Amino acid sequence: MSLDPVIRSIDPADADAVAALWDEAGMTSYTLSGEAADEIAAKLERDPELFLVAEADGGVVAAVMGTWDGHRGRIKRLAVRGDLRRGGLGRRMVEELERRFVERGIRRIRLEVWGHNEAGLAFWEEQGYRLEPEIRYFVRNLDDSDDPC
Repeated sequence: MSLDPVIRSIDPADADAVAALWDEAGMTSYTLSGEAADEIAAKLERDPELFLVAEADGGVVAAVMGTWDGHRGRIKRLAVRGDLRRGGLGRRMVEELERRFVERGIRRIRLEVWGHNEAGLAFWEEQGYRLEPEIRYFVRNLDDSDDPC
């Protein structure tokens, strides 16, 4: 199948499709039921222009969320539909998000990748990102849950 996806900012009508895409990519296995929908809804309230989807054949085939804390940009939850992976769409999504970061004056970006996600680690290295071995990632859940995120 030859597709030429259009990359655009998320629309509220895309929420269910994005949650389903995250589920297909295994990105909801570590979240509580409904948290993906809550995360999408919250992001739609804040800078939705940094939350991108790729649309083809009338559906969402990729998504990536960018955030900014006032100091650094972050890339979160890049997902490409399974049958379209390794075809350059993930790279195109990242390039568009980086372009939007630069437009806002954001010059430093961070992201997290699970240590067991070898494909993800290789992808980000191919995009020119480097693993920072001196940074340790700490978490604390204020709701007494064991959720690792």
